[in-house]
Amino acid sequence: MDVVRFVYEDAKGNVSTREVAQWADDGWQLKGICSSDSRFKTFRRDRIVEVLTDPDPLVDMQRPTHLAPQQDPSTITLSPSLEILFTGFPKARRTALEGYASEAGMRLRKTVSKELSFVCAGPNAGPTKLRKAQGQGVAVLDEADLVWLLETGEMPE
Repeated sequence: MDVVRFVYEDAKGNVSTREVAQWADDGWQLKGICSSDSRFKTFRRDRIVEVLTDPDPLVDMQRPTHLAPQQDPSTITLSPSLEILFTGFPKARRTALEGYASEAGMRLRKTVSKELSFVCAGPNAGPTKLRKAQGQGVAVLDEADLVWLLETGEMPE
């Protein structure tokens, strides 16, 4: 099946029906091309309220165990198994961003490792650290991407 249609609730409690083509599911994120704007998007599995496609193509996929459903959709809490590294930011900005990530439940890291979930790269991020992260398949976000992730629980496009 090439298209999956589902009801999705974002971190602010907004509920919408989504349709995604050419999708893939890694167990905690559903990724694919959104039919509403033909852009690649990522959706957290634990925010999928109902799958409308019959038969349900996600039924055999295991629900994520490391991301618990949100009790309060206005406040996102990410799994403590999600690890983030900040690089290339002025000290004060880095401290503030680390605070936001920590409040959201993410673990802070100082070095690139294979357990790392994200690198948040500032304007002065070193190319060596970024290459190492990308080489290990770690998602690299900028500050705007991080804000989007923390506000909505969705990976930015």
